[in-house]
Amino acid sequence: MSTTVKNIFNYIQGMNPNSQTVSSIGTFVTAFSQQVADSQISEVIQVLVNADKKETLAFKIASTNTTFSEKQLWVIAFELEKIQEYAQNVNSYYEKQALKSKQKAQESKDKLATNKAGSQSELDRIKLAGKKLGDYYAWLKKSSFKKEFFNKKYSKESVSQFIAL
Repeated sequence: MSTTVKNIFNYIQGMNPNSQTVSSIGTFVTAFSQQVADSQISEVIQVLVNADKKETLAFKIASTNTTFSEKQLWVIAFELEKIQEYAQNVNSYYEKQALKSKQKAQESKDKLATNKAGSQSELDRIKLAGKKLGDYYAWLKKSSFKKEFFNKKYSKESVSQFIAL
């Protein structure tokens, strides 16, 4: 996966602190949000200084402003794309994020499969009673046991109630 300007732009959007709106009082920036933005700004400035990019427009924008327009962030992103080391850091960040999300999805699938395998005896009871699993699932979604449908942990109580119908 190669780093695109869009990836770098998304990565440096943290330079703008997040503001929160509180009804009619207005908007404000939390101290934590400002610290995150300041650290992102100092990181960008340091990268530009280390790459001898002090004379660029991106450096002037990053070193003089505290909030940035979208156009200013794009200027900075285009300049940072030219710095190979920074582009590799951004690329590795997004690869780690993708790996984490894949692992989380796989863990979720494994958990559901484990739950369903553990409840297989209950599903077999339904089949032995001559009922269809599709009917059980439809009933389960409408009953007070609907949580079981989503986590695939079928209880004896829900199966007994369904068979009794």
